[in-house]
Amino acid sequence: MTWLDGMAEAFPLMRGGGAFLVAIGLGILVGAFGSRRWRIVWLIAGAAVGILIMAVGGATKLIFAGLPSPAIWQWVVLGIAFLVEGYLVSVVVRRFPDLDSREFWMWMLFIVGAHFLILGFSHGPICALLALVCMANALVGLRIGSADFRVFWAIDGALKIGAGAAMVAVSYV
Repeated sequence: MTWLDGMAEAFPLMRGGGAFLVAIGLGILVGAFGSRRWRIVWLIAGAAVGILIMAVGGATKLIFAGLPSPAIWQWVVLGIAFLVEGYLVSVVVRRFPDLDSREFWMWMLFIVGAHFLILGFSHGPICALLALVCMANALVGLRIGSADFRVFWAIDGALKIGAGAAMVAVSYV
């Protein structure tokens, strides 16, 4: 028996969340190689594909096959995580109105990581670990001002792809 046994049953949102992370992570990673507009286009495309995967997978039961229904508290945690993220994004937008600034993008990465910490309660320990490494990546990016922030953007995308893939894989164990 390993720590993986029963994780999918305990965290049924993990599989769909992991699939979403892979899609948005790919969008972030590809977007890291272009301008701000390119980053935003690919970020939106990744999110749209992730939402489509979850919608189609949920409607056809492909994503959630063999999993129990999530508990109501897991849905509440998901909602709280989105509300906290939305509030923190509004704080950053007010604090850093220059949407091209390094600080703006690094704090956005940090905020997304922070909301994964909350999601760890509903999506499992891989999501919580992703939170810590994403926040650390963003903090390093804030401290190393000489490095192109797109490096940290690309690292963030790769972290999301890896964690998302792990969440999907573990959900089948």
